Amino acid sequence: MDYTRTLLQSMEGKISSLRHLEVGTNLRPSEWAYDISLIAKFDSLKDLETYDDHPVHVPVSDRLQELASSIVVVDCQSK
Repeated sequence: MDYTRTLLQSMEGKISSLRHLEVGTNLRPSEWAYDISLIAKFDSLKDLETYDDHPVHVPVSDRLQELASSIVVVDCQSK
């Protein structure tokens, strides 16, 4: 899990549209819980889309897909 945390944190400061990045690990592992979370904040949907295709993010995403048994994404807007 340390590798995954480091991998996610490696994007910090390298993608201009990424305003905030926070990586958390699950304190109460169970069969229905995920091990790690990423909270990424953007100013707009366009900035999120820029991040999706960014050359720093793409290899991180590809590597996570190789490592993980499943990944869940929630794109939401705070009010």
